[in-house]
Amino acid sequence: MNYDKIILGAGLYGLYAAQKCGAAGQRVLVLERDPAPFMRATYINQARVHMGYHYPRSYSTAIKSAHYFERFCRDYGFCLYTEFDQIYATSAHFSWTNAAEFRRFCGAAGIRCDDVAPTKYFNPGLCDGAFLTTEYTYDAQVLKKWFLEQLAKQPNVTVQYNHKPERIERVGRAWRVTAGEITAEAPYLLNATYAGVNDVHALLGLPPFQIKYEKCELILCTVDERLKNTGITVMDGPFFSLMPFGQTGLHSLTSVTFTPHETSYDSVATFPCQQESGGRCAPGSLYNCNECPAKPVSAWPYMSRLARKYLKEEYGFAYHSSLFSMKPILKASEIDDSRPTVIRVMCEEPKLVSVLSGKINTVYDLDEVLEL
Repeated sequence: MNYDKIILGAGLYGLYAAQKCGAAGQRVLVLERDPAPFMRATYINQARVHMGYHYPRSYSTAIKSAHYFERFCRDYGFCLYTEFDQIYATSAHFSWTNAAEFRRFCGAAGIRCDDVAPTKYFNPGLCDGAFLTTEYTYDAQVLKKWFLEQLAKQPNVTVQYNHKPERIERVGRAWRVTAGEITAEAPYLLNATYAGVNDVHALLGLPPFQIKYEKCELILCTVDERLKNTGITVMDGPFFSLMPFGQTGLHSLTSVTFTPHETSYDSVATFPCQQESGGRCAPGSLYNCNECPAKPVSAWPYMSRLARKYLKEEYGFAYHSSLFSMKPILKASEIDDSRPTVIRVMCEEPKLVSVLSGKINTVYDLDEVLEL
């Protein structure tokens, strides 16, 4: 079967590309190895629509995030939760950034930063500054529903689940992709597999992105009434975030130190637990950690202790559940904590584009390469 584009991965970047190309009348095939879209990183993350506050050591990341924030809110406002106070605070100890520097950074980036008394939220002496900011959270399940409704109106777009590419070969001016019983060809292949980006490169014999892989845990919490409409992020070092998780009524708890359980520096993710996965997961073929018998034990005792050390006692929260995902991070980002969106044209004819981004609202960077 011939298509104009084959897209690998049905996360946000894959479905955004499919919807845009489908609306332009192109014939599109999306191949997803999981049984449904948005089962991994698009769903399992802080669900933060970034305004840039997270990156006081990378102005480029902050300014790009702020630039796309308004556009994302305009296009996908229906999936946002906006009615809460997003508090950023700078830790008085072990932080790369102090309160004065954070204020200066926000001023330079042109983003809101209103001082509030740290003692309103935090135990004495632990934070040297606290700030009310403008930042929202998105609900991946609501966004997924919208994309599926849009794609259902486009008969020229086909999405196949439970189909993992087994072979990709160049055939003249096209790519031929084999996944299970499907063999398809297209002159344009988009690799939007996120943590699987180098798995696809390995199939093609292409150089890998220079990334490390973190096996991460996101903890969902129930919270007391006083935290219901508040998000807390303590910067800029080994601290934590506790903020609303989309429109679910739950909060997500993450920690710079304890969210990553293990790290792999190999070009394709390699972890000891793969030996215990019953053949489901292997280097070059990442299974969904949430479905795996070898998924990690929760770091809740450590994460909750850290958050409780900072938060005043009246801001209570309790464990609900854990979600695990694989997070690829460019090794170069270890220097300044930047999170650039990398879109690399690996081949011009036939066209092969690989994308790697850890932020939702920079999905618009794809517009530059979609050839609509």
